Amino acid sequence: MTTSTTSARRSFLKGGVLLAAPIGTAAVSAAVMADGTLHDRVAHLEAAAAIRTLHDSWLRQVNAGERGAQLDAAVHRITADHAGAADRIELAADHRSAVGYFDHTVEFETPLPKDSTLAQMAHAQGHGVMRRTERRLLRIDYAKAHGGWQIAQVTLATA
Repeated sequence: MTTSTTSARRSFLKGGVLLAAPIGTAAVSAAVMADGTLHDRVAHLEAAAAIRTLHDSWLRQVNAGERGAQLDAAVHRITADHAGAADRIELAADHRSAVGYFDHTVEFETPLPKDSTLAQMAHAQGHGVMRRTERRLLRIDYAKAHGGWQIAQVTLATA
C-alpha cells in the first residue's frame, strides 16, 4: 500500500523536465534570432579548440626532440605550468590569426665545455650537459591557412 519515494521523486523530476524543455528551447531560439553573437561565440570556441589541439601536438613534438626553427637549441623540454595563470587565446576579428599565451615550465640543456678535467669526466660518464628549469610565458602567434591553423612565431618570455 505504500509507494516508494524514489518513484514519486522521479516522476516529479520528469514532469519538471518536460515543462521546462519548450521554454528553454524557445529562449535559445529567441536569443539566436535577436543577435548573431551566438554564431560568433561558437566560431570562437571552435577556433580555440583547434588551436589548443595544435598547441598540444606541437608540445609533443618539441618534447620528442623535434624543435624546428621556432625554438632555441637549448630548449630540451616544455611542460605546462599548473601553478601559472590560465591559458589565453585571443582571436583576431577576422578569425584569420590568433595569439596564445601559455604559462609553461621550460627545461634548458646547455652542453658543458670540455676545458677542465671535471667536465671531461662528466662527458665520459654521459653527463656532459647542464640543465636548468625556468618558468616562462610562451607567446605563440597562429595563422589560419588552407583551412587549418599553423604556428607562425613562438616567443619565450620570462614569467
